Order: sequence, then structure tokens, then C-alpha cells
Amino acid sequence: MQPVIAVPEPLTEAERERYQRTMAIDGFGEEAQGRLKAATVCCIGAGGLGGPVLQYLAASGVGRLIVVDDDVVEERNLQRQTLYGNATLGASKADAAAARLADLNPLVEVIPVPLRVTQETAEEILGDCDVVVDAVDNLPTRLVVARACQRLDLPLVFGAVQAVNGQVTVLWERHGMALSDLFPDPPRSCPTASEVGVLGPMTGWVGSVMATEVVKLLTGVGEPLLGRVMYIDTLRARVVELPLAGRS
Repeated sequence: MQPVIAVPEPLTEAERERYQRTMAIDGFGEEAQGRLKAATVCCIGAGGLGGPVLQYLAASGVGRLIVVDDDVVEERNLQRQTLYGNATLGASKADAAAARLADLNPLVEVIPVPLRVTQETAEEILGDCDVVVDAVDNLPTRLVVARACQRLDLPLVFGAVQAVNGQVTVLWERHGMALSDLFPDPPRSCPTASEVGVLGPMTGWVGSVMATEVVKLLTGVGEPLLGRVMYIDTLRARVVELPLAGRS
């Protein structure tokens, strides 16, 4: 499919050196890397899924990252949220994430937004983005983000984990795919991580898949998970692809 970023930005010598291993991939090259540099990605949630998504997008050279999370770092987060450590306990996740990402790659602009996305703020936060990442852990925020992406016709990379299972897909109004196609009858509530648990390493696996989907969308390299849902069963080491029928 066509890349989300139509016009790549030129790279500096420092960027060519830093991203050489990516540009060496067959079919990628400097043009695709320039598309990453030109992109703005908003990640809603900087927890178990958002952490690996943000780290790999920053390391990959996405030019501008918007980190949205209104929570603070707690000790119980650290078994899966490896973006943080004891030194950041009590700190804003958005601010702590931005500091870590800036250290990881100072060539990337990181904008922390320590707010919860609401119906009133969603379009303002997402309006300048090229791709949105749904890495949240509650249904009301997911619905708000998904509806805003529909209205703005933005591609949404969706990821979710529970206990030992995860799933990833790409939703995009332009292609007739929305959250309502994935969940036609959304539940009133979902079990929380404190109730059913989350296997820490799985969040890294699922988050890495999500970051890869963002890269594919931005560059046009590869085939994104549009119309497909990747379902990961961690304990059985099985990955199943399920079709997602959207609106024609």
C-alpha cells in the first residue's frame, strides 16, 4: 500500500550513520528512513505496551513522538513497564518517558502530554499526527481514541494484552476498518491487570509488533495488519491470524 508519509525528509550524515542497519534492509533505504523522519506519531498510553512501542519508534528515527499518559510511575508497574525504573517512581509517565526517549535518541523530538484523552481533547491532541497508537488499558479511552481517529481518518495501530494473550491489528476508516468491526458489542467493562495479571515479557512482544506496524504504515514497506488480527498465545508460543471483516 502507499506510505502514509508521501514526502520524505533529507537525512543528515549523523542520521545516515545512526540508521544504517535499517537502511541496509532490502526495499527500505534512505527514502523510507526519510519518511520516518518526516512523521509524527502519537502514542496513547506509555505503560506496558506503550513503552516498547515508544522505545523502538524513537530508536528507529520517527521524527516526532507525542507521548500521552496522565498516570504516574508505581512500583507495581515495573514488572512489565521497562521504560521506567526505581528512580522514576512517582514521576509523570509522560515526562519520564520523554526523558528516557530523548536519551535513547536525541535526534527525535519527543512531546510529553500528561493528560487523559477525552472527547473534548482528542481531536486537538491527534490533529497533527500521521499515525496513532492505542496502547491504553481501559475501554472508555479506547473508544474515545478510536472515534477520533475515525473522524480524522487516521490509521490506528491497536494492541491489547490480558494475562498471557495479546492481539494487534490496524484500523483505518479509509479502508473501512474501525474498532466497532473488531468489537461489534463492546463489553461494559474489562478485567484489569490487577485482577487477571499480565506476563511482563509478553508486553514487549506485542509492543514490538505494534511498533513494526507503525513503521510499515509510515514507509509503505511491507504489508500492514489491515483486515487481519494477530492473536498471540504466549504460553503455547502460537501466533494465529484472524480475518477482520470491515465495511465495504
